[in-house]
Amino acid sequence: MMRDWSDFFPDVLPAVELGTPEPTVVHQLRRAAQDFCHRTRAWRMTLEPITTVDGQSEYAIPLPEQTTLVRVEGAELLGHGSLVLWRQGQGEGQYLMTPDTRRVVLHRPVAADLALVLDVTLKPGDAAMGIDDAVFDQYSEVIALGAVARLRGDPVLRGDFNTRCETINVEVWRGRAAVRPRVRPYF
Repeated sequence: MMRDWSDFFPDVLPAVELGTPEPTVVHQLRRAAQDFCHRTRAWRMTLEPITTVDGQSEYAIPLPEQTTLVRVEGAELLGHGSLVLWRQGQGEGQYLMTPDTRRVVLHRPVAADLALVLDVTLKPGDAAMGIDDAVFDQYSEVIALGAVARLRGDPVLRGDFNTRCETINVEVWRGRAAVRPRVRPYF
């Protein structure tokens, strides 16, 4: 489910100049959400499986409507294990890449009727009418702050938004990492 941009209005409208046109507010909310999602990689999901075709190595990524791919976080051919996302030079095994955020290309073709499952990070597209419920529920205050900073042109608020995005990025990374990073480096 998606939450409409107007759901942010109670947090944004009181903080901006009276009479700011709603289309302008919506545009800046969309841009703040795009910036937030790109920088934090907080909007993650597993896409519907792609069914492979014999001899084919390129497939369209089945993105939800009104979204844009930020990054492929993981990939798996069900029954065959995880795929390496990118490898410089020649190597063994199967790996994939996305040349344009709309397609995924396998290093070599695979057999037919396998399920290729992609774990991805998303952001709202340029025509998005809202944002994912879970992202709204967890991060609406930060996205609203980013929109207010943009609407007011306030560098202090923009700095606060940037700092909060960096903090969330670290929290998201720690939550998804296999091990916790060390607090103090050892040399």
